[in-house]
Amino acid sequence: MLLPAIEYGDWQTVKRRMRKVITQLKRGAGLIEVMTREGMLDTAERPGMLVMIKSATGPVPHFHCFALWRLASDTLFDMRSEPTVPSPVEEAVFAESLLTPWGILGLLSSDNQGWLYRTERHQPFLYATLSVWDELDAVGPRYFEVRQGQRLWSGHNNLHYVLATMGVPDEVLRAPLPAGGPRALLRYARAQS
Repeated sequence: MLLPAIEYGDWQTVKRRMRKVITQLKRGAGLIEVMTREGMLDTAERPGMLVMIKSATGPVPHFHCFALWRLASDTLFDMRSEPTVPSPVEEAVFAESLLTPWGILGLLSSDNQGWLYRTERHQPFLYATLSVWDELDAVGPRYFEVRQGQRLWSGHNNLHYVLATMGVPDEVLRAPLPAGGPRALLRYARAQS
């Protein structure tokens, strides 16, 4: 899987890079443009975990997949003219995030649940996630929260959150994925109006 090179490194380095990205986003730059400017890296060719929440990972380089959306949330939410209405920049970042597997991965982080509080974002996020699930899952047990690497479904993520709000029972969300992957869980969801 290809991830933006800007996400790879030790936490302090990645955090500094993301602060610069956020400044550019506030000025109207496009998410995909600024995140991919330094190129893309293949996870199969780089060591390290795909870090999904802010955690103590030390000085070893990893892919900090959650970082931009977590660090940007307060800054972009503060740009709102009304507390419950997303700013145009926030809307643009969310919409562009759904266009790439790495953007969807960033939104999957449980640290970034604030991006999905608005229920009208649930279905676009769900369908975007389902469309790239196989690619995200193919990385295997390299997703990191607080323990050793695990598969993406095994950790806490916002796909669980959205499916739960759609009525998928907790015991189903805690169970191993069925053969059909997360798409098979839609049979448990309530019809959305």
